[in-house]
Amino acid sequence: MEFTHRTIRKIKSPRPLGEILKNARKKKELTLEQAEEETKVRARYLESLEEGKLDDLPETVYTIGFLTKYAEFLGLDKENMIAQFNQERGRVCGPSRLMVERRIKEPILQITPKLIVIVVIILALAGILGYIGFSVRGLTAPPNLEIASPTSSQIVTSDEVEIIGKTDEGVTITINNQPVTLDKTGNFRQAVKLNPGLNSFEIRAINSLKKENVKVVKVLAEFTEVQPSATNSSGGLEKETQDVTDQ
Repeated sequence: MEFTHRTIRKIKSPRPLGEILKNARKKKELTLEQAEEETKVRARYLESLEEGKLDDLPETVYTIGFLTKYAEFLGLDKENMIAQFNQERGRVCGPSRLMVERRIKEPILQITPKLIVIVVIILALAGILGYIGFSVRGLTAPPNLEIASPTSSQIVTSDEVEIIGKTDEGVTITINNQPVTLDKTGNFRQAVKLNPGLNSFEIRAINSLKKENVKVVKVLAEFTEVQPSATNSSGGLEKETQDVTDQ
């Protein structure tokens, strides 16, 4: 029985980017300082690229620019170098750091003169529309009407009470369909007669668009109505009879 000897070949891993860069520089017999002078890229960044210290490098967009200059200077294929850099950086940094860098690199909002003008125009239009809406609502809404005195179902012991209140300027006020005079600020005060028992008063405010606001106030009057005395009546009758007799 024969055993076949098989040769197992190891798959070589690609050389790291930093090693490729360093070997290419050494073949040219150049120092990092000389490479810096030629590429205008700081030596510490070139060293970080060669040593694989990717955390010491700036943001990806700047690092790729440095790598492109360095690869062209060393005579290397810059596209291959950039692709390998992206692979290695992805393994070292991971997706989370790349996303953070992308957020930092791309600002959410840039304030420009054009943006400021647009914001000012929007605010001005909003103010105008708000004013128009407020004015229209003020015209189409019923007028305000506040009754300060008397309170509803108030009990009084006199035959008269004052109805005191306030409304908007330019509004017509009536109490039980009788017009009431307003002052310049919309205040009104009107004395009304009471009958014994429960008295009801309808206060109506009407604006120029015929919008109404109506409130009813009820006042309970507890007083005795004065009646003509019987003595005076009979005395008057006797005097009248005497006058007729004298004649």
